[in-house]
Amino acid sequence: MNYYNHKRFFPQDILVCIEEYDKQNKIVIFDFFDSNEYRNFTTFGELNYSLTDPSMVLLTNYSHRRIQENTIYAIKPDVIRAWREQGRFNSNGQNSFLIGYSVDLPNEHPQIFFESVSLDYFQGLFFNSIHGEGALALVPLKIKGKISVTVRNVGQGNWNEINVNNKTKVVFDAGAPMNATKNEVKNIIANRALKYADDKPGLILSHWDKDHYHSLIAMTDKELQNFSFFICRDTLPNLTSRILSQRIIAAIGSKKTFTIEAEQRTTRGGRTLLIPITPTSAQFTLYNAQYHKNRNVSGLVITLKTKSSSIILSGDCHYEQISMSVLPHLNFKHKHHLVVPHHGGKAGKYVYKLPKNVIPDKAIISVGPNKYKHPLSIYTSALTTDRFSVLKTQKVKNDITINL
Repeated sequence: MNYYNHKRFFPQDILVCIEEYDKQNKIVIFDFFDSNEYRNFTTFGELNYSLTDPSMVLLTNYSHRRIQENTIYAIKPDVIRAWREQGRFNSNGQNSFLIGYSVDLPNEHPQIFFESVSLDYFQGLFFNSIHGEGALALVPLKIKGKISVTVRNVGQGNWNEINVNNKTKVVFDAGAPMNATKNEVKNIIANRALKYADDKPGLILSHWDKDHYHSLIAMTDKELQNFSFFICRDTLPNLTSRILSQRIIAAIGSKKTFTIEAEQRTTRGGRTLLIPITPTSAQFTLYNAQYHKNRNVSGLVITLKTKSSSIILSGDCHYEQISMSVLPHLNFKHKHHLVVPHHGGKAGKYVYKLPKNVIPDKAIISVGPNKYKHPLSIYTSALTTDRFSVLKTQKVKNDITINL
């Protein structure tokens, strides 16, 4: 059912977006569609309502129907009231920038997530809400000089830096692990506030997943002002991303904010392509994915190249996307590096067809302790077979810098 009809027939239902569903470990993390849904949730649960506190909810011991990530579901008010009456709410907001409450479910529990809700008729009103002024061509993406890329050791998250002449020019994601405490996230940020205050880098967010923007939530408004521009996907999937985007825009200004709509498909189904939206002949190229419900395959990807080297900052996209849409643009004799998609986790079928005169070099995996068994051996073995030298931040225990 679409959004308008659902709210018409079931006005008290609470609409939530599934951020994570881990069947094996019986874990669900959901956030709210907007502040109104969050307010209703806190009202039925007799909880504190504050938009300055984290809003995501962690369910443990979940053993009911299979649900889909990146999908909006309805929760009935009676479910929230039952949690309140049973004393199942635990406050996490004092120790987490993401998780406001956790709920330990009983071994046998009634259905929680009911009908899924489509946003087809709501798209025009909501998804254009953060479009910045100006054209992408005005963003200072020209990169010239001694180039390096730093893959930061942030654990199970993603944070990359593009450096030119030893100054950070662009930050691509600024994540942290989902379960990191406030102090742990602040330690990940560490001295970056001082460095960025001097370097004034731009900020590009590959997609709106929590492990790619967690550290941005922890930054103060003054620290966010250190970014010279902000580029992101225009789709805001949940309340957390809405609040964070508003903070960033307020800090750096709407004229320095550039939100990018996913490329429209010309045919139904098939592979999700990556389309270059800056010149492929330049040292820096930004790729935009076609629309897909899965945020991982519908994000932004960066390539950097010099006369002797190239590197792909892949976010969480799939190998086939890179192989089909990006690698053909790297058809010159050089050494090639890859920041491995999705922390070495699920990223589709492994297909990585390098042009014949390209020499594979480093494959860097941003990974930390996790319950997903990342990096998966199927990918590390395939990368090794393709003559990549695989480096893991968790094993190196430090940032990894690649000089191009």
